[in-house]
Amino acid sequence: MIAGDTHANWVSDLVWLDHSPYDPATGAGSIGVEFGGTAVSSPSPAGQNISIAASVNASAWLVGANSELQWSELYYRGYFELHITQADVQAKYFGMPTIVNRNPGEISLANFTVLNGENRLQRFNGTVVPAPVENGYVKFGQVRQTNITNSTDTGAYYISNEPVEDL
Repeated sequence: MIAGDTHANWVSDLVWLDHSPYDPATGAGSIGVEFGGTAVSSPSPAGQNISIAASVNASAWLVGANSELQWSELYYRGYFELHITQADVQAKYFGMPTIVNRNPGEISLANFTVLNGENRLQRFNGTVVPAPVENGYVKFGQVRQTNITNSTDTGAYYISNEPVEDL
């Protein structure tokens, strides 16, 4: 499933809560996967000009309060790509270091995979794959904030130090 209009990035197993058992560590009981993404120009649902630290805290609360929610990221504006093959579906999330000014910067935020015939995110040893993610909060994974940014016009990588993501 593809979702939008939440102004946030997130990935969730789809489950029938209180109807069928569900194990968030393995994905057993999931009936599908839902990918939600923000837009480049929409403000964060946690408030305009939220800090990265506050966004991580809000994401951790959301993931903790929702057993099926596997990743939440509320800071970056951006998009995601779905790469669909017969073997799997891969979701690749990207965020802009800032939308205050026009720039070619793009940060790889997270990648997730659903294997053909599976109704859940791919996991190895109870971990959502791949880990780590750049920002937000991921259940059973790691967050590693690097600010490694790709300049999409030149292909050069740099460390973004933008003080404000959105106005």
